[in-house]
Amino acid sequence: MTKKQLVKDQDKFIVRLPEGMRDRIKAKADRAGMSMNEAIVWCLEKEFPAPVTLEERLHDLADMVSMLTDSKDTYAGVVNLIAEIEETLDKITSGKIPTEPSFRHMVRDRVDYWREMELDNWREQNESPFQHEEPPFSGDGDPFADTPSEGDKD
Repeated sequence: MTKKQLVKDQDKFIVRLPEGMRDRIKAKADRAGMSMNEAIVWCLEKEFPAPVTLEERLHDLADMVSMLTDSKDTYAGVVNLIAEIEETLDKITSGKIPTEPSFRHMVRDRVDYWREMELDNWREQNESPFQHEEPPFSGDGDPFADTPSEGDKD
């Protein structure tokens, strides 16, 4: 009885499949120990996941932070946390995590500012104004090779 109530409450959608696809779905579902419906829904869930709320995502991130305290590989945990935070911010700014438009714009502005600062910091650490200059001397690496020594002066 419970299963019928669940099925009754679900949406029904009829799909026309190209010739031969039904047999391919059936064969793959059988190998996985699933019904055709379960297999199709599984595929659709992968391609069209339910939106995650900001609260759910923040809860997930908080869980990751708490796991860091127990982790033996803190560096890897921090790297993973940073990647997850960046992904969350991208999902907020793209609308994949629904928020108020004003909040989304504020996050986008702050992310843009943060990325500009990161780029400036990277440039300061990795670029040199001297990279493209010619060396001030030539020869065996001695900058004073052409200069007479103290004993050579008259």
